[in-house]
Amino acid sequence: MGKLIKEWKRDKLDPWNSVLARWLLLLGMVDHRNGKIYDDIYKELEVISLKDESLRETFQNWEELSMEQEQRLAYESRLKRIMDDEAVQREAELRIQEAEEKAEEKAEEKVKEKVKEKAKEVEQNSKETIARKLLEKGMEIEFVSDVTGLTRNNVVAIQRDR
Repeated sequence: MGKLIKEWKRDKLDPWNSVLARWLLLLGMVDHRNGKIYDDIYKELEVISLKDESLRETFQNWEELSMEQEQRLAYESRLKRIMDDEAVQREAELRIQEAEEKAEEKAEEKVKEKVKEKAKEVEQNSKETIARKLLEKGMEIEFVSDVTGLTRNNVVAIQRDR
């Protein structure tokens, strides 16, 4: 167990990605011979237990068996705080993601709106160009208005501007 602890302290043993490492560290974090408990290992495994259900259940059973009521309440309080912190962080991430999606949607809407405006402008310019050419050919204002879809007043204004 001593070698195992040394490997963990040198970051050569990864309990985050190895189930075996988790369980070995769990067994080795209490050294009865020397009367020592490795709190750093305990804290790391406690955080890992939030994602590993079997480790979490083991922690819960172990804690219930080995602690007094006061200690149990402190443990549960600490565990709740950790879970609350994770929930707050996840909520913040979701809100940021939602805000980014809304911003993207608004940007897309603005682009579509500008494209529509530009299309209308191009269409209007095309109608006016056709109206000028028809007026240059001597066509009647009413005819030009019917063909282009421009109002009579618009066609008259185009005729004046020529």
